[in-house]
Amino acid sequence: MENSKYSTKSETERVFNVFDTFQKDAANTFSTSIDGTATSIEPVLTMSCLGQLGRFGNQLFQYAFLRICAEKSGSRVECPYWIGQTLFGHQHAPISQRLPPAIEHLDEGENLFDIIPEFIPYLEKIADAKSYRVGSEALESGLANVDIWGFFQFHTRLFAPDKEYFRSLFQPVKELKSPLEDALNILRSQGKTIVGIHLRRGDYITEPQLGFTLAFPANWYCEWLNGIWDELDNPVLFLCSDDLDSILPEFKKFSPVTWKDLEVNLPESMQNLNIEFYIDFFILSNCDIVCNSNSNFSFVASMLNERGKLFVRPYWNFSTKFQIFDPWNSEPLLWIGDKKTKFFKTFFEILYVTYVTQGIIAMFKCIFIYLPKGRLKGWGIRAYLAYKIQGVIGVLKSFLYTLGWRFIWKEQGSRYE
Repeated sequence: MENSKYSTKSETERVFNVFDTFQKDAANTFSTSIDGTATSIEPVLTMSCLGQLGRFGNQLFQYAFLRICAEKSGSRVECPYWIGQTLFGHQHAPISQRLPPAIEHLDEGENLFDIIPEFIPYLEKIADAKSYRVGSEALESGLANVDIWGFFQFHTRLFAPDKEYFRSLFQPVKELKSPLEDALNILRSQGKTIVGIHLRRGDYITEPQLGFTLAFPANWYCEWLNGIWDELDNPVLFLCSDDLDSILPEFKKFSPVTWKDLEVNLPESMQNLNIEFYIDFFILSNCDIVCNSNSNFSFVASMLNERGKLFVRPYWNFSTKFQIFDPWNSEPLLWIGDKKTKFFKTFFEILYVTYVTQGIIAMFKCIFIYLPKGRLKGWGIRAYLAYKIQGVIGVLKSFLYTLGWRFIWKEQGSRYE
């Protein structure tokens, strides 16, 4: 197995990937009819962004939304390859036609499609069709003959009516489940109460401007663990992170077990796919107690966990630090500020959060390295899209938009009926 289990690409870097993939795929598919309806008689639902727009946890929410909406409307699913086809055995036809984009809309707050005004007109140009905005109502009514774009991380009470169906979508294939259960049995043989902790680092450190990036220091997790450890029945700690080497020493007193200690023998067909991250995901979904990061990876694992008795995660109130939550009645990500999505922190919030959670050296790195790089990436994405839409004129429009001329890029897309 390779040491690298987690994607090293930030969310903004992955946005570039999805644009290129979508443009190439669109060139190889045929268009919808002139009136924007699908050319096939059977209703179809597609998701061009699946596997590219966001990491594993995001992809699970996206796929669940796709399948639930297709189930409600009686539509056939088409989508590009994504890792779930290997892990969970889902097989769908590749996308065969360009459908009107159905783009995520939030009732409160902003999402990626709101803060990058060039995004929607770009999708409309590539698809050669008018776009629609869709929200959580589609989980009840379904969707058909559109191409879905978004993250769809709605409050999980909205997914709860389809709880069993949601869970059924993400069961590992037999040849993978067997060695994973063997590893789980090894872990359970070491104690009675399995405590799983997930610490996400990576882009949660290097993308401090985003409103959901919250990286607690390892010693805060240790303090929480100290508070419950002696009350547990023969506890065993399972630790997972995208930066194991740096955090392991902090947990030394708890003798943590990691995926490397479980000697999982992945199927030969999967050994070169870098899916070791799924070992962590599977174990987290079977722990008795789970302490998450503010991350979809461990949150969805908690949603799939039928054994867990206690679920805890970081909270923006640094005096309390952690909060207990119900995976099926919570927001998947906690955004800074009020309850509505706040896509970017203010400059003061960035400095404060970084200083309190990571210290003064990290704060200076944030000011002089991470923030400038993040701004350049953001501007680069917008300039790229603007040029693809209208060439140099499009880039000029984006520049004027940045200066305050908000009418330059008008609100695009109507509500899906």
